[in-house]
Amino acid sequence: MNIKELISISQAANILGISIDTLRRWDKSGKLSSVKTKGGHRQYYKSQIELFFNDLYKTAKNWTLKQVKLEPNYYCSNSAVFQTRLIKMQDELNANTKLLLISPLIIALTGEIGNNSFDHNLGKWPDVPGIFFGYDLNKKIIVLADRGLGVLTTLKRVKPKLKTDSEALNLAFTQIISGRAPESRGNGLKFVRKIISKNQISLLFQTGNAELTLKRNTNVLDIKNATKPFRGCLALITF
Repeated sequence: MNIKELISISQAANILGISIDTLRRWDKSGKLSSVKTKGGHRQYYKSQIELFFNDLYKTAKNWTLKQVKLEPNYYCSNSAVFQTRLIKMQDELNANTKLLLISPLIIALTGEIGNNSFDHNLGKWPDVPGIFFGYDLNKKIIVLADRGLGVLTTLKRVKPKLKTDSEALNLAFTQIISGRAPESRGNGLKFVRKIISKNQISLLFQTGNAELTLKRNTNVLDIKNATKPFRGCLALITF
């Protein structure tokens, strides 16, 4: 590749719609390696960045920001459509013998995140109902997104003292509130955290202006300010 194709880490992060810190973590883990300059600065080939997610994450991110029209093959207008596509993904996962052990866990947490969007926005969608659901099993990524109310608005119904998206995310992933809706949103995401803490699965989850990262085989939450805030939720699962 021509050296002229190299771009800075900030440009790469902007193309992918993620933070610079997230890119640094991906570089350290070997998920998306950079090219180091003599001064030790990270740079990336632009073509490498543009192809990395096959545009799945970028497409979902742009949809949450209302910048693109969602393609029908990524759009689940209701939970029944989502469940049908989830079963299809399960069949494809099970066809890969190397993923048989982890397949049920991937399906469980994908289903939890997707169902959350429908359960907690039922009859309350601000504009477009339904969710984005796309995956590339060769690259081992799954992306879900919605343009719903977001975690903060959901949990403020029962926790009115919550003030920020970061507080809401922390609560949702760490505390069991009750078995009643909408409180159960936190219970579901706590289940997601439990799966990731014991398996080779990672999660990037954004709602509002807060971005949470859960690394594989750990239950440590890393919550930071997002580069581009939006109202709904966006999840990137890697395995």
